[in-house]
Amino acid sequence: MAAKTVTIESKDYVFNTLKEAQKYYDAIVKELYDAKLTLTKGQDFDDLKWIYTTYCGYTNHNVDRLKESDIVGFKGISTVQQKGGQYIPTECSAIIFSDGTEEEFFTDKAIKEISLKQNPR
Repeated sequence: MAAKTVTIESKDYVFNTLKEAQKYYDAIVKELYDAKLTLTKGQDFDDLKWIYTTYCGYTNHNVDRLKESDIVGFKGISTVQQKGGQYIPTECSAIIFSDGTEEEFFTDKAIKEISLKQNPR
């Protein structure tokens, strides 16, 4: 099976593999979490916003929400995910909407979905 590329259109950049793209954006999320920072502008903000809105468009996830409220920031958070019957602490990002609400956002999952749409079998 050939490696799937991932094109991040907000950056006009092509990652050679899905794993490469996931690793790149995982590092950004980890940095936000470790530094307790909120990202509100710049290329990384634009990239994460593009990834989230593209993922939502492909999966019909939160489409109505995006019409009602703008994305104003991203921050790193810790959550618990179930994997193989175990609950594992996991770092992910949270999207901050203009109405002040937040939502968990797993970049790995979104990038995988984008890759599947960009590389149909």
